Amino acid sequence: MQIRIPIENAAQYKLLASLKLSMDFHGPDFDHFTAYVTPKELAQIEALGLNYEIEIADLNKYNEDFWETKTSYHSYQEIIDLADSLVLHFPDICEKHIFGYSLENRQCAALKISDNVSADEPEAEVMFDGGIHGDEVGGAENVIRFARDLCLGYGTDPAITDLIDDREIWLYLMVNPDGRVHDTRENTAGVDLNRDWGYMWDGWGGSTGAWSQPESKALRECMYNNQFVVHTAYHSGTEYISLPWSYRSSQPADWNHIYQLGGLYSSSSNYPSMPYGQGNTGMYAINGSTKDSNYGIMSSISWSMEISDSKHPPASQIMMYYNYNYPAMITMIEYSGYGLQGTVTDANTGEPVTGVVFINNYFPTFTDPTAGDYHKYVLPGTYSITIVANGYETQTIDNVVVTSNNATTTDFIMQPANGQFVYRFTSSQIPDNNEADEGNTPAVIGAPDNVNYSIGKNGWCVLDMQYPVIDGPGDDFIVYEGDSSPEGFTCYAGETIDGPWISLGNGNGTTEFDLSNSG
Repeated sequence: MQIRIPIENAAQYKLLASLKLSMDFHGPDFDHFTAYVTPKELAQIEALGLNYEIEIADLNKYNEDFWETKTSYHSYQEIIDLADSLVLHFPDICEKHIFGYSLENRQCAALKISDNVSADEPEAEVMFDGGIHGDEVGGAENVIRFARDLCLGYGTDPAITDLIDDREIWLYLMVNPDGRVHDTRENTAGVDLNRDWGYMWDGWGGSTGAWSQPESKALRECMYNNQFVVHTAYHSGTEYISLPWSYRSSQPADWNHIYQLGGLYSSSSNYPSMPYGQGNTGMYAINGSTKDSNYGIMSSISWSMEISDSKHPPASQIMMYYNYNYPAMITMIEYSGYGLQGTVTDANTGEPVTGVVFINNYFPTFTDPTAGDYHKYVLPGTYSITIVANGYETQTIDNVVVTSNNATTTDFIMQPANGQFVYRFTSSQIPDNNEADEGNTPAVIGAPDNVNYSIGKNGWCVLDMQYPVIDGPGDDFIVYEGDSSPEGFTCYAGETIDGPWISLGNGNGTTEFDLSNSG
């Protein structure tokens, strides 16, 4: 059911947040929540003594005829058919990638639009997705309409042509296709997919584990194997650009350029007014969102773009909201190519090197394993770039100057060396969060350097070593203690970032582990 819960003070907000429900914060002064609850969850709200009003008693019944009455929206199948038609008629610039299937076997698919579309070229990558909440119908409309306009504009519109020639544009059609068909917020397992993502996951919205749903894994496959400079996830239910972080109130390391680019989306759009700010403080706290994971894991400038107050705006307003967003979408594609860029190659072979790109104290981005290129949007200024790569000596170039609306190219030629260390921080949980946690998760990447990260008591994290760790004679890898106070932990190993996990035993402080002990 859908209920309205008035919020009068911070204490009520904290009580409600402790339940980790699927909900939206609404009102001109953000003075109430709209929550989507089961009878069991409603009983939990009643036990807290919070007031509420039932707005829709049976959401399934309320939404069951939506696609029979809203004929001007595109259905799931119509979106898939339109995407396939674009691939058929524009094969040189448009390609469809299926990253997985929903619980009801519907496509979790994206269109890639670029010149030489089948090649992985050294170009900045940008992504837009829609429909992670299936009942927020405008996001997927934005995505498919934008795909059509890009394809039709190539070769006739000089601005569109230049962007398609110089960027890789990814349009993820429907994150939650079953939810779109049934007009439900959650997927068919009843999980809010925007609480299911792995970075600082904490069991919100019915999620049973990090990346627990096939739809989440499919979108992760797209995110994890590309290097998106900018990522926009379309939502509706209010009008706001929600920037990271959502899981914590402190600002991210990249805040200045994230905030500036969010402001540029707002000002370049056709909205009369589009507010923007940090999700946690400007809207409400949540764990397991796509924007926190895309930024926390991949350093994408990632946000949730709430396009309309209504989740089901009248059909007559569909094009209005699309036209509000269209110029900002074009601007994001343009700006994804500004800032810092370059290629990283092997000194002996000239082949691309897969590595981690640290810039100042920001969250690191990654090189493309195929093309060897990296891209990061930053504000004008002077920067230090460090490349950390397994099998190579670390290399730093200082005093790299970036000017406005330009990209500064800095290439690296890497010298081979021995050593394998953590490549990527992929998922984690700090139960109920921890305000004392410094949140510096990139500190785990690379060789020991006295810059450390502790996940905290009862927490866990999953680390990607890039290559398999080989079971050789004796101990095979070391977990390093970050300070002078040894702490206990349990170490597990698995063949994928989803497990299954095999215990290698317990450690206390710096500890070496032998894979053969896993049995």
